[in-house]
Amino acid sequence: MTGEEGLSAELSATAELLSRTGDLDESSAPTPWLVRQVLSSQHDDVQLTHWTASTVIDDNVQAPVFDEATFTWLHRGLPGGYEFPNGHAGLMHTYGYLLSTVITPYGLKRQRWLTNDLAIAFGKEPTYLQPTASETPLMERVASTVLPALSDPVGTTRVVLAFDEVVDTVNAMRTVFVADPGSGSTAVVYGLVTSSKTQIVSTFPVQPLAQEWARTRLSEPTRYRFNYAPPTASPGSAFDGSTEVLVSRV
Repeated sequence: MTGEEGLSAELSATAELLSRTGDLDESSAPTPWLVRQVLSSQHDDVQLTHWTASTVIDDNVQAPVFDEATFTWLHRGLPGGYEFPNGHAGLMHTYGYLLSTVITPYGLKRQRWLTNDLAIAFGKEPTYLQPTASETPLMERVASTVLPALSDPVGTTRVVLAFDEVVDTVNAMRTVFVADPGSGSTAVVYGLVTSSKTQIVSTFPVQPLAQEWARTRLSEPTRYRFNYAPPTASPGSAFDGSTEVLVSRV
């Protein structure tokens, strides 16, 4: 098997072991690096605050993309009283998605972390966001990569489209698309923006944007997207808001 195929096989074996036993440790897991990174992220209060909440129930398949045993292991020892299916977006969208074996219309969730497209779109070294590229936890590497564009899309040169779906006077859901000018590799980052903080929900590579697609997207009704779990509404639900364009270079 190639490097990517071999890593994916190891992750699937790790997911099976976790589902069967409810626990992982560095000495027995097929992916000891994953155990180390999860434990590091779970104990890093600063990194935890960079992410908001998410549901494990994927909007595209209307089913959990990993099981409750995986959810419980990811959230072990965390404050906040997370209960399946809604948990910490950072732990779920990085390590949880690496362990997901559910096929979505776009393939396995882990593919975003096993290819180079996301890192290239954000201007990083091609392997920067691959899970085994560094002992620095993946969740930390992702946050450092995408937060600048999410926090300041106007001041980020790679941003090709950015807009807020305004919930109320305090909260907005922000979508930011970035693209590499050389290769055309494109990615999106989505998050919650308030008067005091910016938090990530999700990020992943996408196809290059077309003008017609952008116009259609901007005309859609406002709603919660990309498996965000709002505190007082259902994931994916619509809300009576407005769309404000911040950057448009499509």
